[in-house]
Amino acid sequence: MNLFDEIKSYVGFTEADAQRLQQLRPVVEPYFESVVEGFYDRLMANPRARGVFVGPEQIARLRQTLLQWLREVFSGPYDQAYFKRRDRIGRVHVEVGLLPQFMFGAMNLIRNQIVEILLGDERHRLQEVFDGQDGTPERLATASVDRILDIELTLMVQSYWDEMMKQKLEIPAALATGLAHEVRNPLNSIGLQMTLLERKLRGAQVDSDVYEPVLEAVQTELRRIKEMNTEILDFAKPVAVERTPVDLLDFFEELRRSHKLTLDAGGVEMEIETNGDVVFDCDRNRMTQVFVNLLTNAVEALENGGTIRVVVEQKEGGVVVEFSDDGEGMPPTMKYQIFDLFHTTKAAGTGIGLAIARKIVEAHDGSIDVLSRPGEGATFTVYLPDPIE
Repeated sequence: MNLFDEIKSYVGFTEADAQRLQQLRPVVEPYFESVVEGFYDRLMANPRARGVFVGPEQIARLRQTLLQWLREVFSGPYDQAYFKRRDRIGRVHVEVGLLPQFMFGAMNLIRNQIVEILLGDERHRLQEVFDGQDGTPERLATASVDRILDIELTLMVQSYWDEMMKQKLEIPAALATGLAHEVRNPLNSIGLQMTLLERKLRGAQVDSDVYEPVLEAVQTELRRIKEMNTEILDFAKPVAVERTPVDLLDFFEELRRSHKLTLDAGGVEMEIETNGDVVFDCDRNRMTQVFVNLLTNAVEALENGGTIRVVVEQKEGGVVVEFSDDGEGMPPTMKYQIFDLFHTTKAAGTGIGLAIARKIVEAHDGSIDVLSRPGEGATFTVYLPDPIE
């Protein structure tokens, strides 16, 4: 289930609501101009809200955007294209710097204005519009309006949440990238000096049992730091996606075969389930990177053995992969940290793997989420939308 369908299901928005909203459009459309006026009058009455706008031209454009928004609220269709348009509108208000309390308050102003119209001057028309339908006309009208505006408010909240998560990721990434660039040259110099030192020690005929373990330990740590440095620099680069048709059942079977030794050593079974032949256009190498990371984390979570279960489902508009284990799980609040750069609970972890995995999934225009509770394992859900959609 994609995000928009999930939101509609959560608020109880049905096809009947969609039909009622379309039936209500002729009733409320004559009032749209006054609703827009009320919306912006309320925003402009507050100095902090007024301060985000740069001039009358911008306000005029935003008024037209809101007018079109209202028309679409009462016309639909309430599909993925509708969702994408709403998402863009939400992001515009985030980008102009409108504080969330003003946007949410103004959204409720719109709700109240529309309800007042329906239960005031146009109440007599509701009986005609909903003649023969179960329930009172007033209740049918306001319930459908409430549900679509709850959806709109949820999408607005999501816009602010996405921006907050984006900034949360960008700050440590920028710091880490700058540090990685500064560290790279000294690391190379240290590596070169260690190589020269090793040659001199061999030439001086010093007891190798004394210096070789020390040099090997230093070289090992240098390699580890270099690898981490490379990962950080790779993370900072845009992810280029090269899509090819991938048979996902074959993809996960190959993943299981190539990691059989690791699975067997940990006493871990890997089960794969698909609903038929699922062929999907994605970057095979990049997605391998994602699921190898999830597999490695799952095996480490199953300290005493267990089961990893992969379920692949072809959905309308894309593919959903559920990657779960029956390990000890994690606190629910950790889902808000687990994809952060450098967040790790492992003694030897770097906290880079899942941050890169999310970046790869998002480069496919998809999403990755996790659900987990202590003692109930963890389930990572990867949603990849059809690139044609």
